[in-house]
Amino acid sequence: MNIIKYAAVGILMLTVNYTSMAQKNLVTNGGFEDELSGWVDYSAKATPYIFSTGKMSAALFSGDPSKWTGMHQIVALPKNAPYILMSARIKADGVSTGKEDWNGALFLFEMLGKGEAKIGEGINIASVTGDQDWKLYERAYIVPPGTAGIKLLFALGYVSGTMFVDDVSIKVISQADYEKYL
Repeated sequence: MNIIKYAAVGILMLTVNYTSMAQKNLVTNGGFEDELSGWVDYSAKATPYIFSTGKMSAALFSGDPSKWTGMHQIVALPKNAPYILMSARIKADGVSTGKEDWNGALFLFEMLGKGEAKIGEGINIASVTGDQDWKLYERAYIVPPGTAGIKLLFALGYVSGTMFVDDVSIKVISQADYEKYL
């Protein structure tokens, strides 16, 4: 009888641990309340003037459509994370249309293996042009075996204009939660 009690308690503890892990945002400073701390930026700025929530957001500006401007963060994933949910709020002001279909205010990522080696091709979650008020973009993904992290990128990809980013998140989710996004 004691073995059954211990097994039940063990299963309950694992479930609680997985649930708490699934709720944690793995992105450092995803709300930019600490300016650009945790982000590698190439022309990004933190701004207290335009934001979705909190008191700050990140802003990308470009007047030269021949350049790539942006920021990224490498996010470590827990071992054996089965699924992830990525999300961010994006606002665009006067973002031009580029030469390629994918040019625009971009929200994209790359899966990384050991030593931050890129696995496969980058995946574009959003490409915004023109003017757009704050909009939540979110997508769930299966994490392939051997994935150790995510390189999360926001950029003005060979366009001019302004992109604002706020509320960036990567969370480990369950299969049931993943299926809600199919």
